[in-house]
Amino acid sequence: MNTFPYDSWEAALEAADGTTGYFTWGPGGNTGSYVLAIIGIAVSVVAAFLVTYREDRLLNHAADRLADKYS
Repeated sequence: MNTFPYDSWEAALEAADGTTGYFTWGPGGNTGSYVLAIIGIAVSVVAAFLVTYREDRLLNHAADRLADKYS
């Protein structure tokens, strides 16, 4: 079953010309995409840092507990 709504890929590209802002802010612009990408990258970096910091803290706490238990 072919559900592609256009006769060709070129027709789809022509129909999309100037509507790249449909999921962002304003027609024809990619500013929203750039802003969302930057926010997503920043959130990912912060989340990775926080996960690493938390795991380091928990592992050090567990290591201290085991060292106290077996020394």
